[in-house]
Amino acid sequence: MDFIKRIYTASIVLSLAFFAACGDSESTDITTPSDPSGTDITDSSTVAKDSTANKDCSAVKSSSSIEISSPSKNQSSSSSDNGSTSSSSSGNNSTISSSSDINSTSSSSSINGSEIAEGCIVSPDPADWRIVSKDTVYMRYQISCDGVSLGYLYNETDKNLPIAASGQNCTLNDRLDGTVDVTCGTNTYTANKPSDMGVGLFSAPELVSCKDTDLWCHSPIIDGTDKSPITQMTYRENEGFFFASTGTHDLTDWEGICITYTSDTAAYIILDLGEAKNQELNNNLPQVTLRNKAPLPTERCFGWKAFKQPRWASPAISGNDAAKAIASFKINQPSGSNFNLIRIRAYRDEDHSFDRTCGDMWCAEYAEETVYTDCGNEPVGDWKATTDATSSVTWPVKLGHDFNPKSLLPVIENYNSVAGTFNLGNGENPYAKIGFDMNYNSDKDFDITQWGGFCVTYKSSHDFFAELTPSNATEGQEIPRVLVPRSLEYTTIDLPWSSFSPSDASTVNLVNFVFSKPAGATGYFAFYTVGKPGTCTK
Repeated sequence: MDFIKRIYTASIVLSLAFFAACGDSESTDITTPSDPSGTDITDSSTVAKDSTANKDCSAVKSSSSIEISSPSKNQSSSSSDNGSTSSSSSGNNSTISSSSDINSTSSSSSINGSEIAEGCIVSPDPADWRIVSKDTVYMRYQISCDGVSLGYLYNETDKNLPIAASGQNCTLNDRLDGTVDVTCGTNTYTANKPSDMGVGLFSAPELVSCKDTDLWCHSPIIDGTDKSPITQMTYRENEGFFFASTGTHDLTDWEGICITYTSDTAAYIILDLGEAKNQELNNNLPQVTLRNKAPLPTERCFGWKAFKQPRWASPAISGNDAAKAIASFKINQPSGSNFNLIRIRAYRDEDHSFDRTCGDMWCAEYAEETVYTDCGNEPVGDWKATTDATSSVTWPVKLGHDFNPKSLLPVIENYNSVAGTFNLGNGENPYAKIGFDMNYNSDKDFDITQWGGFCVTYKSSHDFFAELTPSNATEGQEIPRVLVPRSLEYTTIDLPWSSFSPSDASTVNLVNFVFSKPAGATGYFAFYTVGKPGTCTK
């Protein structure tokens, strides 16, 4: 079964890498939430009861001390589709609404809605990049016009045929529908224009504590809704971000920009280069795409070179050149969208040095949902969540795949973590538990004493308990648990059994991370790796 899952995972990752398409996030069959941005789990109990314990886990080296480290953030890349940019919506001081038409003016080279660029260079990728599917070969080609690299085209053929010889001048007809007609000499081909605008770094959740160095910041869940935003730039709702002084500004030394936000649709950061330059470029301005549907606070970081013009036409300008004269930033999103701004900062102020280490039991970076527990005949467990009847867990993407409709694999793949939002109800003892079982969907208990404990790397807006949950727990039973402190940064902690109360790991069905107070609380969590003590750090 695990082998099949690996094949399935590989196919999903491969598809995302080459088509960079973000799917729609809908609810699972467990509970259908009213908010389409996520999925609620309200199942009050998924642990079966069995009075017979099976204790057969293998021995591992133990540890006897707790060590906490708080390294800086690691990021990963993603991309999203480009789209329309007009909108009108309202919100509070951390909500963006935009009605800018900066991307709507057509070029003077427009023919029947298309964009014509002459004298462009089309060259096969020197790495001889290709992927072969069942009946099709996809070839990649580098495109440049006016000395500016526009990106890549993908040619779909049933044979390995190049579009153009290296260095050959061609004409591009951008059809504005994701395809481009490429005419090289007497031959015309239709190739695919990938959605590679705005391939940036992101993490989730990005639990922001505002700093004076931020360009603009307001983090209600951390700092409280009454706290005024930190601002070095002026934000005008429905317009964008502006400098205190007029004119254009050379922002080369910023190296790029980072934005933290939530959104139920895609949004776009557009570089406003001033009226004269905007007209010269026919309002075909460099921009990046913010990841489609970010229900969790998510940070995307873009170097200037990631900013690209959406229409492939002359005149062309690179993001690095555009950064030398920026008048303002426009943030556009489709009409009716719900976009919440949390922070904007210069890319140079982001620390990208943290290299997370994977524990030996499970690591989100491997895009796997199974945890290797060494328990039972099939020694793996799966991630899952349970709540009381009044609470829920909201996932940022639709759960499930062909083999398991409740699988958390889509969350792991999209967010490089088991990440979501917990919502505690007002019941007598509200709780939300996120954890993994010792043996896939088994109701047996296992003796994991020989682990010696375990390590975990996480982020959390609230304190939580690590709990060793038996399958036959009764009301009032004292379950081994230890309090884990909240952390807004990546934090790795070793939890030896001696830190649990009571210190007993002999009867365990699930390892759970439990959010249980205060009642009515809402917060974010992300778990990145789990392992035997000492394996989550170098």
